[in-house]
Amino acid sequence: MKDKYTIFVLLNTVSGEDDAVVESLLKIDEVIEVPVISGQYDLLAVLELDLRKQYFTDVKELAQDLVRKIRRLSGVRDTNTIVPFLSLTKREE
Repeated sequence: MKDKYTIFVLLNTVSGEDDAVVESLLKIDEVIEVPVISGQYDLLAVLELDLRKQYFTDVKELAQDLVRKIRRLSGVRDTNTIVPFLSLTKREE
């Protein structure tokens, strides 16, 4: 079983509050990266869940809890969460 699970959260922010939102996101343990992006969304939060350390019934439950926490951050206007069901890579793990 894979020990890490990655979830992506696209965020729209209130104008001028990107830096504050990035700072808040990086305080969340599971957030490992926050690229500033262009297009429909302003930021992409990359969350990495350590399945060996988490106590939850399933990935969906943990993802919902984290997304609720992100949505409550000051300056977050809207989110779109991507929970992959399969991830292929050519990187060595």
